[in-house]
Parts: sequence; structure tokens; C-alpha cells
Amino acid sequence: MIAFVIGIIVTIVAFIVLGIDFDEVDFMWGPKKRQVFSLIGLIICLIGFIKTVPTGSTGIVTTFGRIENITLDAGIHFMAPWKKVVNMDNRTQKQSIEMQCFSSDIQEVSVIYTVNYQINKANAQEIYRTIGKEYFDKIVMPKALEAVKSVFAKYTAEALVASRAGLSKEIEAVLVDDLSK
Repeated sequence: MIAFVIGIIVTIVAFIVLGIDFDEVDFMWGPKKRQVFSLIGLIICLIGFIKTVPTGSTGIVTTFGRIENITLDAGIHFMAPWKKVVNMDNRTQKQSIEMQCFSSDIQEVSVIYTVNYQINKANAQEIYRTIGKEYFDKIVMPKALEAVKSVFAKYTAEALVASRAGLSKEIEAVLVDDLSK
């Protein structure tokens, strides 16, 4: 913020000084071509007011690290240059997790589990406030590991191979219940 205020002051001073004609005795002021440089500086400072939120994201507004009670939809927004916009992706995302787990008959099973997930737009601010942008690594992945291991532990190795579709639905039910909280 201090840099922004200093930038505006320097631009205004430069505009005035560049308009003075020092060659004349009474220092006449008038618009000059060289004042264009200070106007360009002013435009650069004003660009600091423009914040963008990409499509498929929710903008979380922070002021000096403090989360404000407003969120921004996709598009261009004008706000104070000291406010920062953190973009939270609302689109469906896909992550694959490789893991080792055990069946009920203590057979080691190698699993690659793919999770499709997305955050609710209405909850984006609360997720950022309580968890942060790394919500997948902090919450989703550990819950997915726990769900897969707990479901696989109920079945024997042969039953796991025979009922893949049912396993997926059972794991999804556990994850939806856990992650909805």
C-alpha cells in the first residue's frame, strides 16, 4: 500500500514538474508532450485496482492476510490495490493415489485409486479460512486413504477382484459422508 501511495505522489509530482518550462524566466506551466510519461505511470498505478478471477474459480478477498466476508465470481473486479484475491478452483479435479493395503485375509493389495472432487462455491471461503489451498493434501487424500483401506479390509483378496464396481460405490459412500462435514 505504501508503494502504491508513493507511486501516485511521484506520478503527480512528475506530471507537474514536467509541465513547467524552466527556459522562461517566470516558469510557465502548460501541457507538454513529456508529461505523457507521468500519465503512463499513473495508468500503471491504476492497474493495481484491477483484480481478475478466472472462470471456474471463486475469489477470496484478503486484506493484509485477513479474510474479508466477500467472495468474487469469475470476471474482472475493481478494488483497493492493497487487497489480494486468492483464487479457489471450483471445477471438478482428478487425483490418483497409489497405496498398499491389506485384505481381510492379510493379503497385500496394490491399489491406484482415482478421486474426482470439487469444492462447493458457497464453502470456498470457509475451506480457505480453515484449511487453506492445500485442502486435497490435508483433508481429501488422508480421508481417501482411510476409506479405501477400511473397505478393502472387509473383503478377502478373491472378493476384491470379483467386486470392483461394488467396492468403488462403497468407498464413494464413505468418502461422501466423511468429506461432506
